[in-house]
Amino acid sequence: MPTPVSHAAVGFAIAAWTQRRPPTRQVCLVAAACAALPDIDYFGWPVAHRAITHSLAFAVVGAAAATFIFFRGPQWARQRTRLALVSGLALLSHGCLDALSTYSLGIEFFAPFSQRRFRFPWTPLGDPNGTLAGQLVQEAIVVLLPAVVLAWLALKVRGRATSAPATSG
Repeated sequence: MPTPVSHAAVGFAIAAWTQRRPPTRQVCLVAAACAALPDIDYFGWPVAHRAITHSLAFAVVGAAAATFIFFRGPQWARQRTRLALVSGLALLSHGCLDALSTYSLGIEFFAPFSQRRFRFPWTPLGDPNGTLAGQLVQEAIVVLLPAVVLAWLALKVRGRATSAPATSG
């Protein structure tokens, strides 16, 4: 099962690669929070875990809400659509990562319109008979480390463009 830290790292990496140069810390942090947000259903919400909060509908509504709440100012006006898409991708990444695990009933991607649950054909995360430590190592190798490396690369590569001296021509 991907932990909130892994979900957030993936959201951060998505934002770092999908922004204009250089990646903005605020956008990366909002995307990280969006990527972890669907697990609010785990903490006593009156809905089943991996149901509506992991759905496409929640991603759309959540992306619109995050954009409205965190990117209100005039400096964001020209980018709002792209920021909503980044937030939506971060939210969708959560369900997709959870669909890579073997130890649940699956994800209700189409809630509230369908209660059918899905898993991806390739499920490298979670051996139901394995130990917690083993599952955390699996998650680190498959999700967390690649996300951290991709985010770091995005910050290095995409951040470098603005630090290069301007050439006149």
